[in-house]
Amino acid sequence: MKKTIALLLVLSLTLLTFAACSQAPASSETAEQPAAASTSVDIGLVATDTTNPFIGWLTGEVKAQAEADGLTCQIADAAGNATKQIELMENFIAMGVKAIGIWPLDPNNLQDVIKRAQDQGIKVLVGGTDTGIYDVMMNMNQYNCGEQISEMGIDWLLKTFSTDGTEAGLTIKPKVVVIKYTGTIDSTNRSNGIIDKITNWGYADVVVAQGEAITASEARTVMENMWQQNSDACLIMTYNADSALGVNEYIMGMSGIDFSKMAIFSGDNSDPIMEIINLSPSNQSIFRGTMSIVGPSIDGEQIDLPVATYQALKGLADGTYSWGSQITDTIAKTYPAE
Repeated sequence: MKKTIALLLVLSLTLLTFAACSQAPASSETAEQPAAASTSVDIGLVATDTTNPFIGWLTGEVKAQAEADGLTCQIADAAGNATKQIELMENFIAMGVKAIGIWPLDPNNLQDVIKRAQDQGIKVLVGGTDTGIYDVMMNMNQYNCGEQISEMGIDWLLKTFSTDGTEAGLTIKPKVVVIKYTGTIDSTNRSNGIIDKITNWGYADVVVAQGEAITASEARTVMENMWQQNSDACLIMTYNADSALGVNEYIMGMSGIDFSKMAIFSGDNSDPIMEIINLSPSNQSIFRGTMSIVGPSIDGEQIDLPVATYQALKGLADGTYSWGSQITDTIAKTYPAE
């Protein structure tokens, strides 16, 4: 009897060992399935930082259009890290996507990875800057964008502090703070456009912040440091809307200030940004205007930016793209909704 029980135990252990071994390849096969599924991605979007209201809105709109057309689109967020952006590009290359859209953090450090994508037959659209290597570049005249930001600021100064709407009628020499960003050639051009226009106007005391900002948190810190010596400033202009939001948050959090006599102007737009700008007529916000990228004009037809971006990427993915290697976006001054 004891021998029988022992024999049964040995047989049971043998069967269990065999079953475990036979199941091991199946589990390995299952682990590889996500990688196989990932190769079905048509369009990969490499964002600078999706918490940026403009970038988050644009990439989200492109993804929604792709999915509505039955295409698979994936957004990869670099979260402000230029090195991570390269890694995300490499991931999309390994996945074998058909087209990649990237909004570079460091346009001088992407040439190799873009070339590798192209060598694999992947088309690359670069937005907002010039990397030198691309299949399509979508950009604007950044210097002119900066000039128009300053034009909005000057118009507001004349409306607010001039008795007759002209320079001759100014009752004060307004102090203007500019928060620039020079991390890329394009951000440098836009920042220079702001500074040159307001300086050449000649009727303002212009102070260019020592610190630079591209995010809301960075701009808040810069403004906090600037405010100690420049609390008499009435106009602040920033490189982009995300930094403008940081300045707006800082100023609106203070007491004893006549908000009707303060303004912020900047560049870039999205629905969340307009929500803040639309509060400015009642002085619940001092962010009073921004530059919007309307989108390109193709064959005489104005196309909205997210629609044009998606159509370009779709054309690159399916081989039907025909708009040329460079697309210039139209820009427009944007104020609160009336």
